Amino acid sequence: MGEQLSLEFKNISKTFPGVKALSNVSFKAQPGKVCGLVGVNGAGKSTLMNILGGIHQPDEGGEILISGQRVVIEDPKAATRNGIAFIQQEVQAFDTMTVYENILASDLDKWCKKKSLILDRSAMKAEAQKYLDAMDSRIDVETPVYTLTVGDKQIIQIARALSQGGRILLFDEPTASLSDHEVAMLFEVIRKLKAQGYIIFYISHFLDEIFEMCDNIVVLRDGRVVGEAGISDINKEKLVEMMLGYQLEGSAHTRKTELGDVIFQAEHISGEKLPKDFSFALHKGEILGVWGLLGSGRSELFNTILGIDKMVEGKLLFSRNGTLAEITQGEFYKHIGYLTEGRHYDGLFLNMPIGQNITSSNLDEFSTRGLGILNTAKEHEEARRLMKEVNVKAVDENMKVSKLSGGNQQKVIIAKWFLKDPEILFMDEPTKGVDVGAKNEIKELIFQKAENGTSFVVISSELEEIMSLCDRIIVIYEGRLVGEVEKADFSKENLMKGIVSQEEGR
Repeated sequence: MGEQLSLEFKNISKTFPGVKALSNVSFKAQPGKVCGLVGVNGAGKSTLMNILGGIHQPDEGGEILISGQRVVIEDPKAATRNGIAFIQQEVQAFDTMTVYENILASDLDKWCKKKSLILDRSAMKAEAQKYLDAMDSRIDVETPVYTLTVGDKQIIQIARALSQGGRILLFDEPTASLSDHEVAMLFEVIRKLKAQGYIIFYISHFLDEIFEMCDNIVVLRDGRVVGEAGISDINKEKLVEMMLGYQLEGSAHTRKTELGDVIFQAEHISGEKLPKDFSFALHKGEILGVWGLLGSGRSELFNTILGIDKMVEGKLLFSRNGTLAEITQGEFYKHIGYLTEGRHYDGLFLNMPIGQNITSSNLDEFSTRGLGILNTAKEHEEARRLMKEVNVKAVDENMKVSKLSGGNQQKVIIAKWFLKDPEILFMDEPTKGVDVGAKNEIKELIFQKAENGTSFVVISSELEEIMSLCDRIIVIYEGRLVGEVEKADFSKENLMKGIVSQEEGR
């Protein structure tokens, strides 16, 4: 790797139309160190990394120096030539190919036998094995990738980066889709790469990961470096204050302990992807948490209730005028909203304006009865009102959603469902992939709506998050309800009891 490897940003600025994304960003990164790049959504982290990756060019006057030499990274190929590699949040893999083919896929011509289009597969396997060995990975190079876990695919993605000559590795939210076991495996790999002298950037909204993995941190806010520190010289509270520019207070809301009557009840439901008999009740104004380990059946429960997956048996009961009565899934839709886990895939119309995204949940309110003509002036007015209510930070309602930070995109989805004003709002990972400030804002919005009588069913994989948000939590394990914990008894140990008992009973 060489002791001379270093990376320096000098006066990096970047201006987009109407937006100063970066302003005179300067700092150094050293080999054998993990540098945590932290900041709220929109702070400039992605813009800076995209400049390093050759996707954007810095404004005049900015320089990037690698090992003391100025480099011009005009495109992603130039980034690769300079030893820069991204390990993305969304794993990039060719599922129908083998492990060794995936690792070496970027330059297959190199592996063709002389004067032939036939690949030298023996040489490819040996080469791929070198990169797996560097990480002490036991993945078989001949395994088809579709049979592997997400965590193993992440390792393959790192091996591919190394095979391309990557010396400067950028990990962007790498644990978002991993189980606890897979996270531990990834961290061990990063430690091995660190020991070998790689420069490693680590970007994550999970501050616990920053403190576990990083040697030093660089804090961006509003496109500027507002702080640098060794990880041992800072605590979480100070870091959050630097990220936000103010001290984060706890929730001003005290949740009421007496909830309303049961508004919804699922009785003995099972489905194509939820084979076990499942029942639970939801009270008016309650925030009910649904928690379980990765693969527990949390999302399958949601999908069966909402008809995304077919319900085989059971019934749904909904309260009308204080009386529970059976309701069809089609009729149930009129009373609910559903914030999906993947806002980029099925939560937003990314290439449409903020305003049209917000009004898409309830277009009947803006159409002339019988004519189907939209009252666009009313649409714009309501969109602006909802943007203000949930604090979407944007130029105006005409701005495309794709231009917003992750936290603001999530607030647009919440605004969309607040417009419909459902009696029950199902939320799958409502604070996933958003910064600490946006998380707090979203929790406050949920608290306010719950106090006004809206009921919530919330899936979250973050224990601290779900305990701080919910009134009651049901625990799922392998598609079964194995525990129910009230607010007064919230703890990691109590939430794990049902899971542990199931494991011990095997």
